[in-house]
Amino acid sequence: MHAIAGSHPEIGISDPKEVDFFSYYFDRGYAWYEGHFVEGPSTRVYFESSPSYFHDPRAPERAFAYRSDLKVLALLRDPIKRAFSNHLHEIIKGHILPCTFEDGLENNPAYVEQGLYATHLGRWFDAFPADQVRVMFAEEISIDAGAAARDVFAFCGVDPAFDSPILHERRNESDRARLPVLRTGLRAGGDWLRRQGMEPALARLKQTGPVSALLKANKVDIRSEIPPMTADTRAALTERFAPEMDRLRQMLNRDRLPWDAVRLASAS
Repeated sequence: MHAIAGSHPEIGISDPKEVDFFSYYFDRGYAWYEGHFVEGPSTRVYFESSPSYFHDPRAPERAFAYRSDLKVLALLRDPIKRAFSNHLHEIIKGHILPCTFEDGLENNPAYVEQGLYATHLGRWFDAFPADQVRVMFAEEISIDAGAAARDVFAFCGVDPAFDSPILHERRNESDRARLPVLRTGLRAGGDWLRRQGMEPALARLKQTGPVSALLKANKVDIRSEIPPMTADTRAALTERFAPEMDRLRQMLNRDRLPWDAVRLASAS
């Protein structure tokens, strides 16, 4: 979503993507925060993506005090899959040694804490008017990424008809690099192109045969190295998250959440 926003000529994105100002670096001041955004010739709004804001209880009121007209976009996914993805992310980043999800879960309570969606989202609805908070679901975005992009652009107040060239790229895959130095170099080159406002050209370049083959050859799917969670663990997490999901349905006035249908289908 951050990359799609950044491809829009009227949106200026932060560098880096996750500034974490309203959570971890609030003591550095507004000028430090604003220094992470570069204004382009047609920039109308600014966009950043810091997942820590969602679960940090201090972030909503800090953000509202900074600018009460901020718009908040919350992107949710199946909390059980999110927890497992969290575990893979910690391994990929080198924060923990490769281990089973059960061992990681025992070691890191954040796997569960960050999935308490109703608790965290409630604080944002308390701080901001409801029309300034938009909740989206990864499962629905994957069905129609174009419609999701138009929705985000309209919510941000920019041209919703803009056709982002990177709508069909896969992002944030759970993989590690065979050659970390190669990935670091390629990403540095990509970041430079983005800073020059060349995100669309970068997207096309990554789809060319040689570049696409190189990127694919340097990937190792970490899911092939870490076993899936056990059925008992899945059942325990389902029970743990159940009250939160009930509250979330009520909060969003939905009979079902996107992952409910998937679980019903797999159980039948």
